[in-house]
Amino acid sequence: MAAERIRARYLIETPVEPAAVAEVMAGEQSCGTFTRVEGETDALRERARATVEAITELAPAEAPSLPNALLERQGARGPWRRAHVDISFPVANIGANLSTLAATVSGNLYDLGEVTGLRLESLQVPAAYRAQFEMPCVGIAGTRRATGVASGALVGTIVKPNVGLSAAETAALVGRLCAAGVDFIKDDEVCADPAHAPLAERVPAVMAVVRAHQERTGKHVMVAFNITDETDAMKRHADLVEREGGSCVMASLNWCGLSGT
Repeated sequence: MAAERIRARYLIETPVEPAAVAEVMAGEQSCGTFTRVEGETDALRERARATVEAITELAPAEAPSLPNALLERQGARGPWRRAHVDISFPVANIGANLSTLAATVSGNLYDLGEVTGLRLESLQVPAAYRAQFEMPCVGIAGTRRATGVASGALVGTIVKPNVGLSAAETAALVGRLCAAGVDFIKDDEVCADPAHAPLAERVPAVMAVVRAHQERTGKHVMVAFNITDETDAMKRHADLVEREGGSCVMASLNWCGLSGT
């Protein structure tokens, strides 16, 4: 793969010639659309269009995986051809922007009229592209140092009930879990900043218990507080966790988005 291109592999299912579908995919997710338009010059296409790198046809399916109203109206009967399609995208189209990367390699592809199934299976990015983003500041080694677990499994658990516990009740449960010897505790994804246990109350209450356990035993139990929220609120929540001596936060990527993390 050329250093300046990002490569994605897809699995497609279609009654149409796979090579034709691949070209539609490449155009749709770069400088083109379903037809050539004014301004889409040869020079622009050379610079910005995605390129079909490879097509590997697989065994056909006996029936379509998903319904497709357009193909049904056209009376498509199969065979339902399946293929791996490799497409490369110019890095210059995307920049250091994970949200645009996701839109580029996925985006409108899943509603293409030519397919009855389409899945992004792998993604390769050049090392130079990856280097534009910060690396993990702690990583596995740092996590082991923070929890005092030099080797072997890290034992973790999630606070349950998922929601409903007050800040004080959450702290009491965390105290029991610390005493039981767990290394890592995290909030459930549906418990972020609820009215019955807001982070402004929950973080200080829980961290008081964690600090007390550390003073008694010398062990720091890592607690991942769910700070998923609007971006500015997430920053405030993270600052609170840091002030209270916390070592971890969690964010639900599907809900706060790539730009929020």
